[in-house]
Amino acid sequence: METDKIPILLVDDRPENLIALEALLDDMGLALFTAQSGNEALSLSLKHDFAIVLLDVRMPGMDGFETAELMRANPKTSRVPIIFISAALKDTEHQFKGYETGAFDYLLKPIEPTILRSKIRVFCDLYQQRMMLEMTELQLETAIRERTAELHAALETLRESEQRFRDLLASVTSYMYTVVMDGEKTVATEHGPGCLAVTGFSAEEYAADPDLWYRMIYPEDRQTVVDAAQHLQKDKTTDTFEHRIQHKDGSIRWVQTTLVPCVGPDGELQSYDGVITDITERKQAEEKIIRLNEELEQRVRERTMELELRNHELEQLNKAFVGRELRMVQLKERLSELEADKAAHSETVAEPDKCRSRL
Repeated sequence: METDKIPILLVDDRPENLIALEALLDDMGLALFTAQSGNEALSLSLKHDFAIVLLDVRMPGMDGFETAELMRANPKTSRVPIIFISAALKDTEHQFKGYETGAFDYLLKPIEPTILRSKIRVFCDLYQQRMMLEMTELQLETAIRERTAELHAALETLRESEQRFRDLLASVTSYMYTVVMDGEKTVATEHGPGCLAVTGFSAEEYAADPDLWYRMIYPEDRQTVVDAAQHLQKDKTTDTFEHRIQHKDGSIRWVQTTLVPCVGPDGELQSYDGVITDITERKQAEEKIIRLNEELEQRVRERTMELELRNHELEQLNKAFVGRELRMVQLKERLSELEADKAAHSETVAEPDKCRSRL
């Protein structure tokens, strides 16, 4: 049986009825499965994802109502559409019992081929749309997993890079400086040659302008640097922190600063060394990952809303279809009653004429 055909399950205890149904649906390009009992139908429904089940109501042992209730109770088969087929559902009580047990619709015997094929086409269209939605959802989940793995890999790479930067203090993205103290007062600063690559200012410029290092700090981060220096003077312990500086070319750079105290024999802070490492690229990459995560989450929310809307539209379409078919059946019943009344009236009118003819 071809895998691209839409699977349909036909359930009837009488083989001749199954043959008749197969003949009606043979040219629709469907994968037709048959079962002659409720138990066999339940077994097949667990093995295959059927687009629709045509279920006879009156069967020995487990009837159609019981079979439908058991299918609805199983999560795997709870959403499979069921159409009851019987000559016993003509009254409203049986009709509502059919819907209560999980039927989407029903057909009365003898079956009208055009109505049967029309209903099958509608449910096959709904089945194909559901398959497309599930495939799209699966593709989206796969894309999310792949993107998440890429982001984790990128983050791990960034962490490894950061560690390498810490180890390579003599690289072009780092430089050392020394601050000489007299009590709590700074009396001199010396900047290593790497300062030009990191800040754009030369060691000579720092020497000529003692306040240049402070003005270089990004205004919003100056208090962070001052607090770190005060903490170092008080506790005389190594400290590492991140802040922004204003490069000579006007650009804003992120740096990581490590302060190492140099304490004299008297326990007083004589000076401290600082190591500044440019971490701008790492910060930019982290911000990019955050933006990508936010964008991905937004896309997932939008796609989820779209899938929920499509599912709601399908449910509304199905309810409208079932309601229309029920109204058609009620109309047919009313027409049948009117025709029966008309026939009875005709017989009543014809009886006096027969009597007059005998006279």
